[in-house]
Amino acid sequence: MKLQSYPEKTPVSTYRHRFNYLACFIDAVGFPFGSCFFSPVTILPAFIRKLSTNSFWIGLTNAIHSSFFFLPQLLAASWIERMPIKRGYVLTLALIERFAILALIPQILLLGRTSPNLSLMLFSLTFAIFMLSMGFNGPAYFDLVAKVIPVTKRGTMYGKAGAIGGLLSIFGAWLAKYFLAGYEFPINFSLCFLVGFIILTITVLPLGFIDEPPSSPSQPKRLRQYVRDAIAILKEDYNFRYYIYSQIFLSAFGVVLGFLTAYTIDKMIATESDAPAFTAAMMIGKTIGQPFWGYVADKRGNQLVILINTGITCLMILWIVTANSIIIFYGIFALIGFLHSGIDIPSFNMTMEFSQADNLPTYTALRSSAVAPFRAALPLFSSLIIETDKDRYTHVFLACILLLLLSWHSLWKVKEPRYQSPEQT
Repeated sequence: MKLQSYPEKTPVSTYRHRFNYLACFIDAVGFPFGSCFFSPVTILPAFIRKLSTNSFWIGLTNAIHSSFFFLPQLLAASWIERMPIKRGYVLTLALIERFAILALIPQILLLGRTSPNLSLMLFSLTFAIFMLSMGFNGPAYFDLVAKVIPVTKRGTMYGKAGAIGGLLSIFGAWLAKYFLAGYEFPINFSLCFLVGFIILTITVLPLGFIDEPPSSPSQPKRLRQYVRDAIAILKEDYNFRYYIYSQIFLSAFGVVLGFLTAYTIDKMIATESDAPAFTAAMMIGKTIGQPFWGYVADKRGNQLVILINTGITCLMILWIVTANSIIIFYGIFALIGFLHSGIDIPSFNMTMEFSQADNLPTYTALRSSAVAPFRAALPLFSSLIIETDKDRYTHVFLACILLLLLSWHSLWKVKEPRYQSPEQT
């Protein structure tokens, strides 16, 4: 039985081990806390509805959020693998992400009332820069975490950090509700974006001081050769290939997340001040779910956690389409937060367990590049269906159940990579 983890190249003191853990932990706490002020699931759909009733903009934002993180990762991994030290790269890209959020503020203050369509176009461009920066940063970040956090500690670390971040996000949702209800548009959303920028910037800075053991850089390759090698991995690694299939079908989960707030506004007469309350409910679910699912993943494996949550999500969608009261949706958002914590981070962690130390960025980038086109196309296609008739939300959600069942079936055929030798994998 083999537990895969990054071998430590150089001795690191106990103090530095603790600092490394603390730096990753602070970032993992700060990201959900800061992001709750511009949540793509709740706050941003309410912001877009303030500027336009056209569902295309929500679909576009959902597509950017779901796919732009994944699109550039194979390209980025081709040069990240040649870096012996990643922390400087990680911090630089992280700061670009955060300043993209800051750039939203003057845009909406100047154009939010007078030119809503131009404001939406600039918002989409800026949000795309934010997500693309995260995408170029993703392989390096996960490689950095894999170096300094053992495989049997990652789920627990993210679980505990997610729980604390979730508790802080409940306070953040209350503060966002105060901004949205207490100030006029666009000042209210500008305050949300400003607070989110400050929190994210402060909590990411410790990553730049991690004592990172150097990795052996791979030999320089042309991008074409790198892509060929990545495709060869996909062809030869049967286990990983079926995992990729499951992740592609799992893109349907993002469609449900992206359109749920718009559904409550269009069908349940929710208002923009309800969005922070939905955020709070979702964060309560994440606060409970992340330590719970992190513990289960460490003990029983990420595959089991994803299977359980994918199955429950299918039942939750049936609850969504039959709900007839806005009050019910507070429970739905809490449940979706609980389920999201059992799908999102376990998927990233399981990807790391397929790889070896020298090709981890390739595996994470390969998974990202495979799912990106589907995570871009599904929300846009769904928005076109919904825009023709608002009653077709139900059709879109029910189609997502079919895709999620295909995801469950594909993942069921995967052998848990944590306990496989490299030859078996």
